[in-house]
Amino acid sequence: MNDNVRVAIIGCGGIARSHAKAYAASGDICQLVASADTSVTAADAFGKEFGGAVYHDGAQMLDEVRPQAVSICTPPSSHLPLVRLCAQRGIAVLCEKPLARNLAEADEMVGIVEQSGILFMHGLCHRFHGPVSQMMELVRNGSLGKVIHYYNRFSFRFEGVENRWFSDPEIAGGGILLDTAVHSLDLFSYIVGSVAEISAHVSTTLPIKVEDSAAILVVSESGVSGDISCSWVTTPGESIVRLYCTGGIAELDYNGKPNLRYCLGENEAVVPVLFEGPDRFAAEIRHFVECVRSNSRPAISVYDGREAIRLIEEAYASAEVPRPGVS
Repeated sequence: MNDNVRVAIIGCGGIARSHAKAYAASGDICQLVASADTSVTAADAFGKEFGGAVYHDGAQMLDEVRPQAVSICTPPSSHLPLVRLCAQRGIAVLCEKPLARNLAEADEMVGIVEQSGILFMHGLCHRFHGPVSQMMELVRNGSLGKVIHYYNRFSFRFEGVENRWFSDPEIAGGGILLDTAVHSLDLFSYIVGSVAEISAHVSTTLPIKVEDSAAILVVSESGVSGDISCSWVTTPGESIVRLYCTGGIAELDYNGKPNLRYCLGENEAVVPVLFEGPDRFAAEIRHFVECVRSNSRPAISVYDGREAIRLIEEAYASAEVPRPGVS
């Protein structure tokens, strides 16, 4: 077992800062040795804040620093080539969401991971959110009875998205479906079960080339229905997961205190469920590093990422709009 994993980060934007803080919070089991970004300004500022060698070329960093593991925190268009670079060097990868811009790229990534045998984890971090695990336990132990319906909304006002890569179809591959609903669909699969049916409606309010709002209906293989919505243009924002069950209701409010509460029966009191523990990024990163140290299989695989992309492509198809930007 490696006692201290040498890790690096490619991409020095906002999500990379969450990774860097989580690596630092993991204590002496890992060390952030380098970071890279094609933006000189971003790379230099990131290195000054978090330490380690600074590069402006990811391949050069991999060859000169030779880290054991890498967080890929770049926009979706670069995920596939960067995973290929890491696989060629036998480096473990934690790749941020979405896995790829489309299913063809996701399938190619699956092939690279399978052929190289590298340790690969996909960054669907909401599975590591403590209150999500608590909600899962309420489902598993039968406290809520049978799950009948799943509701989820992630919405916020994304100021300035018109000038960010998120709204560039060639870079992002799509809009809010790929950026945000990827988490919603994965949470449905994780909490309720595999999706058997999916349909969607998308809309665009902002002057951008991708969708900024979406509504999705899903049905699990066991017949549980789900109602998922997301938006970059509504305010105030909401981050809610709610389960309607035969024995009660459970609600996870990411912005609430406590985050999770449930009620059993019509006249019963609302029960708060407290959580004290690491945030989802810290838990995710620690799991990844421990997997690298022990050479064990991560909880979230390239196949989970591929399934989320498959569902999103079906959602686009049902909405009768072409996949934006990429074939």
